Amino acid sequence: MIELKELSKSYDHPVLTGITFTFPETGSVALRGASGSGKTTLLRLLAGLEKPDGGKIVGMAGRKVSMAFQEARLLPFMTLLDNILLVRSKETEDREEAARLLNFFHLTKAAPQLPDTLSGGEKCRASLARSMYYGGDVFLWDEPTRELDEENRALVQKAIDSLKEKALVIVSTHDPQLLCDREMEL
Repeated sequence: MIELKELSKSYDHPVLTGITFTFPETGSVALRGASGSGKTTLLRLLAGLEKPDGGKIVGMAGRKVSMAFQEARLLPFMTLLDNILLVRSKETEDREEAARLLNFFHLTKAAPQLPDTLSGGEKCRASLARSMYYGGDVFLWDEPTRELDEENRALVQKAIDSLKEKALVIVSTHDPQLLCDREMEL
């Protein structure tokens, strides 16, 4: 289990104050709340990209964390496929698996393209495909449906449902149609 114990984080002002929550070993959890409520900050804390000002996170040590940020963070000089393959070493690279994930997210035709030629929704889906290709015990997805239409939001739901059987998927979202096993209101 992953536990938040009296977790606090401030920047110029308090963002998270005294948050206590227990995440399950596997399953899916939606972080919900108004803009600025700390959803992204909490994901960054869980990923180890930020340090809490107070309290602690217990149970993250030794876990493989895969994160998909709000911004796709694709390298502009590499094809979409190469951006996906980048997260694994040449020894563990599996082009068939990467191609399968691109197909799953309806990105097969975009695979040889550079990121500047892609729409925002394609970049978003590519970021999720890269996260799944990297793999992990904990998937942290920040606003995974924000630039997607109905059909592609359904793909994200399907991806979450497939991952939650063997991993923990934590998503920050404003999307009321994105369904998770549990919710955490911030």
